[in-house]
Amino acid sequence: MKKRELGHQIGIVVCAGAALGLSSACSMEGASDEPLEALESHASAIVGDEVVLYEHSDFSGVSQGFGVGRYNVEDLTIIGNDRTSSIRVPAGLRATVFFNANFEEGAHVFTSDTDLVAAGTNGVSVSANDIISSIVVSHASDPQLDVVTFYENANFSGQSFVYSVGGNFLFNGPWDFRISSVRVPPGFKLTLYDGYFWTSPESRVLTADANLAPHGFDDKARSFIIERL
Repeated sequence: MKKRELGHQIGIVVCAGAALGLSSACSMEGASDEPLEALESHASAIVGDEVVLYEHSDFSGVSQGFGVGRYNVEDLTIIGNDRTSSIRVPAGLRATVFFNANFEEGAHVFTSDTDLVAAGTNGVSVSANDIISSIVVSHASDPQLDVVTFYENANFSGQSFVYSVGGNFLFNGPWDFRISSVRVPPGFKLTLYDGYFWTSPESRVLTADANLAPHGFDDKARSFIIERL
């Protein structure tokens, strides 16, 4: 059978299903006259609209796709909680993954296919391997509204890491005494400390994007707490 003929037969199969009581109506309006290559192309386009989480690091095993939106732990119905070891991110999309339910605590941002075992840490949060509990899928060009972003240089440039609601300390790590600017989305409050949280001699509270030098806190942060307002 030619591929064009096979593509046309899809509508016939739907009608056969209706005859067996498997669907409520039989119509050839949904039949396609396109060759199979075109149908396969459409299927690929649909897959390309989703970020896919995989059970194993080589993009295999149990998997689940997610279109643009927010997905809490109860939405991980197929892949399950704390079971993801690789992630496919189509061009133009961004996946922000969180270590806890409710989009909280440590986080990572991915804009391309990634083996989470090989990716390792970002210097603050542990590896995202087998620890994802919630995820936000957005267009890569959309503003980042779900995490605070920390930058090594002023004006939101250089290397960066992200974190959500929660806190962490930076002592003796790659980000100790290194943060020069931060992006704080609406609805978040960031408190920076120059020591161990509340015991620190100095702190700064920020609720908007900021360069830290004008606040007298450039390269001084050693711990932080992020809260929702």
